[in-house]
Amino acid sequence: MTVARAVRRRVLLVAGLWLLLLSAGAAPAFADSAAAGGDLSVAQSLGDRELTVVLRRVTSVPGPLRVDVVTHTGTAAGRLTVAATPTGVTDGNSSLPAPGVSTAESFVELGAAPGMYSATLDMDRPGPWELAIGDGTRVARIPFVVPAQVISPPERLVYVGFLVAGVLLPVSVLVAMRARRTAWALLPAGGMVAGVAVSVTAALLSVSLPLPPQPGGQLDPTVDNVSDPYALNQPMVSDFSRPPVLLTVEGGPLPAGRPGDLNLVLIDAATGLPADDLVVHDSALMHLLVVGPSGGLSHLHPIRTGPGRYQVHLAAPEAGRSALSAEVARRGGGVQMVRAATGFVATPNDGAPASNSGAPTGTAGAPLHLGGSATSASTTVNGTAITVRTSAAVAGTPTTLVAEIGDSADLQPWLGMVGHLIMAGPLPDNAADIAAGVQDSAIWGHAHSMGPTSMHDMGSTSGHDMGSKPGMSEHSMPGMSGHDMPGMSEHGATAPARGVMLMPPVNGESAPDETVAAYGPDVPFTYTFPIAGRYRLWIQAERQYTVLTVPVVLDVAPAPGAHR
Repeated sequence: MTVARAVRRRVLLVAGLWLLLLSAGAAPAFADSAAAGGDLSVAQSLGDRELTVVLRRVTSVPGPLRVDVVTHTGTAAGRLTVAATPTGVTDGNSSLPAPGVSTAESFVELGAAPGMYSATLDMDRPGPWELAIGDGTRVARIPFVVPAQVISPPERLVYVGFLVAGVLLPVSVLVAMRARRTAWALLPAGGMVAGVAVSVTAALLSVSLPLPPQPGGQLDPTVDNVSDPYALNQPMVSDFSRPPVLLTVEGGPLPAGRPGDLNLVLIDAATGLPADDLVVHDSALMHLLVVGPSGGLSHLHPIRTGPGRYQVHLAAPEAGRSALSAEVARRGGGVQMVRAATGFVATPNDGAPASNSGAPTGTAGAPLHLGGSATSASTTVNGTAITVRTSAAVAGTPTTLVAEIGDSADLQPWLGMVGHLIMAGPLPDNAADIAAGVQDSAIWGHAHSMGPTSMHDMGSTSGHDMGSKPGMSEHSMPGMSGHDMPGMSEHGATAPARGVMLMPPVNGESAPDETVAAYGPDVPFTYTFPIAGRYRLWIQAERQYTVLTVPVVLDVAPAPGAHR
């Protein structure tokens, strides 16, 4: 009777141990290991070509990096060279080639038809890299980071705890079956329970632990902090802010209509040194906005040629001084729009043949006039019918504009968005030199549209005003403030927009690239104009690999009771 009772106890103990381990193993391990991230999309104005370079995510090292180059209508065919160079310092005992030496080279053969063309490069190490893309005359240098497969400290504890529990399980079973006293089995069983407890606790706590500073996004990347970001000897929550930059333009005047190079220099406002820490923001290292004397807009993306130095190849379509601003994001410093105090000057071309290089393409002729009783206007751009509707435009109150581009959902995401809205003002009502008015305007901003949304009656929500001072932009992440919340209207004044909404990527996913033509036809924007007056607006969207630009003149009325 005593023997049978002891056997039953041992069987129950073994069964309990198995059930405990199985129940612990069923708990999910929410370890916060560093993710590889998504694809990196960078717009580049390389010579006469306006390109979008997409660096697909690298999932393992060594492993392949696929480089896709998207061309637009009018892009010349030809060969581009592509080379990848590691820039981070490596261990002196490493057998890999030294940093600064190109380790992978290929080429991309661009065809005459717009679309995507590809090449593949082999990455041999994690850390900071530089991708060089050349057209035979110029070389664009794009910094990027190849991530490492990193295991976070909580995840290590999860693995160690379950390893200890797995090792002690058979020991507990063996002791329970062989020992004369069942109590001896409690020793390894207790160790196993402790291992399981450590694993479960680490898995649960890892959800609330902050991620380490992200190399490339918050920190200047190195081989060490990319390989193990958790090894940094600093708090996981820090202030990574950096001072603003100053923008200067180098070189003499450009002859109107003749292509030439405009050299831009970014200087750290605190130290006077070159600012070489720009991060890709809205699919570009720099968004250059150039407004000519007659109001034409060029939205270009200068190539990086060296630390703090950028270059764009353009031809001013008309003589005179053009207003110039650049939208950039410093590593840890946030987004800022800086103006070049001097702009740049195009001299008369003395009868020389004009070139279309750098001139706005896909742009409507005369601007549409909206405001007051005029709430809708139409035009045609490159054969595409476009209608722009607006709610009541009143200073201090969100104004919703909806551009209906074509009649079907075939718009392509450009710079990660369905649409862009660039605005400047207030300008003099009868200004003959639009560029001069824009250069001196209080507001020069940039808003986005992610496409239609079903959110209504949120017209009282508005973005924070960062555009009331020269050199600052009202700009925020899409969906975070009123001017970037697409489709919202002032108490239903504008009909709900039609079409598909471009959802931002999450959890390391990648946003659709320009080959996906599935958005629109309505492109809504909501923006709060803080000051009454006449504004110049430019609405941009991509269709059939052509960026369409619609200029608009909008009269914003003063708020009721406000002094004129």
